[in-house]
Amino acid sequence: MERRGGGDGKRRSESFFPGEGRGRCRERSTTEESSRQKKTQKNSKTPQAVAYDNPIPGFRTNNTINLRLWASRPDREFDLEAFNTGDYIQAILARQRAESLSSVLYPDDRTYQGKELRLKQQHFFVSATVQDVVRRYVDVHGADFALFPSKVAFQLNDTHPTIAVPELMRVLMDDHGLGWTAAWGLATKVFAFTNHTVLPEALEKWPVSLIEKLLPRHMQIIYDINWRFIQDLRARLGDDVERIGRMSIIEDGANGEKSVRMAYLAVVASHTVNGVAAIHSQIIRDTIFRDFAQLEPAKFQNKTNGVTPRRWLAFCNPPLRALITDALGSDEWINDLDRLRGLAAVAEDPAFGARWREVKATAKGRALARVEELTGVRGAPNALLDIQVKRIHEYKRQLLNVLGIIHRYDLIKSMTPEERKKPGNVVPRTCVIGGKAAPGYEMAKRIIKLVCAVADKINSDPDVGDLLKVAFVPDYNVSLAEIVIPGSELNEQISTAGTEASGTVCFF
Repeated sequence: MERRGGGDGKRRSESFFPGEGRGRCRERSTTEESSRQKKTQKNSKTPQAVAYDNPIPGFRTNNTINLRLWASRPDREFDLEAFNTGDYIQAILARQRAESLSSVLYPDDRTYQGKELRLKQQHFFVSATVQDVVRRYVDVHGADFALFPSKVAFQLNDTHPTIAVPELMRVLMDDHGLGWTAAWGLATKVFAFTNHTVLPEALEKWPVSLIEKLLPRHMQIIYDINWRFIQDLRARLGDDVERIGRMSIIEDGANGEKSVRMAYLAVVASHTVNGVAAIHSQIIRDTIFRDFAQLEPAKFQNKTNGVTPRRWLAFCNPPLRALITDALGSDEWINDLDRLRGLAAVAEDPAFGARWREVKATAKGRALARVEELTGVRGAPNALLDIQVKRIHEYKRQLLNVLGIIHRYDLIKSMTPEERKKPGNVVPRTCVIGGKAAPGYEMAKRIIKLVCAVADKINSDPDVGDLLKVAFVPDYNVSLAEIVIPGSELNEQISTAGTEASGTVCFF
């Protein structure tokens, strides 16, 4: 690692070289000494991780935490030697290859090259973070790691950062000389694992051959972790070979290719495993992690996802904030949501109800204006604002929503002009769908295309007019959500049962 000077105000002095340790992989290790062997190789093309610090201030506190992000850069700004010898393309490609690690998150992994890039990317961010954390700990506490579990915590959000487990082991053993038992004891005290969904994309499996190619030292450590885990299972379960096979971190595929179950690695290494809603936490105990939960029930907990009222009420909807503050006599409810119970006293007050409707109309008008700006679709102010904004996925059933819109369109078309005008026959509706599809998720992209095609058809039909409008908002993000969500009147939470872990889209 090396230190560099500052830059644009956010760029900090720390830069690190996430190492790709080299070594021979084997099924298991029988001595701590063999696991401590350093298997590293200097590589002139190793990317450099450059830290960018973003202060996150507290709300009405004196506290500010730091969010450290990483950008990938080549270890040399320009390969002058390659350029001077006439290899102009290589001189530029080296830089592009290094920067590609952090240029686009979650690249399409349908191809081997995509899988390779994604694994490199995961290791890049994990390695930079682990090295940084350990370095800062050593700077303060020295080489004594006794306080490490009380000063450090790594939260694994789904399986994407799970390569942090062997990376921390590598750093502790190879760089700081700890034995296996000591390193593993520390690792199992600092890692915790959050599962967000039971769907396969959150339960990554990496081919052993790929990890051996890119990160052989890490694969060696994973083999060691699994071997010791299997020995522990045999001591506790006896000769229940079938169950032990189900729980193994290394999976033998039907085609003979071995893979690493990253979710199982996360469970084995973590002191705590949680879902993000009570029903979801129960589902993971009963299904995907059943064997582990039966063996160590105390390890499995629940942490219900929530949303901050500061962003999703107080600041994204200022008129509503003012109304609630006036009704309660102070804005202390922003830090203490229990104070919102005081609104019960004015719930039936006609004046309060009238102001509430004015606030909602203001938020709705703002949302409709933003949708029109982005899509050109103008929704009528008196139409019900029906929205479904979330990641595009089959289980979230945007397709079902579109089929419902088509059915509504068909009903309107089957009416006579007089029937359409008759009060109560048709409730005008503006349907807004927004979200992003994963790069390699073809069906999700087809759903987006269908939404846009249906919108073009319905919005251009003079028979329908303002009775039904459809819009797909592009580039859906948090900033857009802060405008659309406060104005919504109908929330399409129609995910299939048992698949939506928490559904934290909020509406006010």
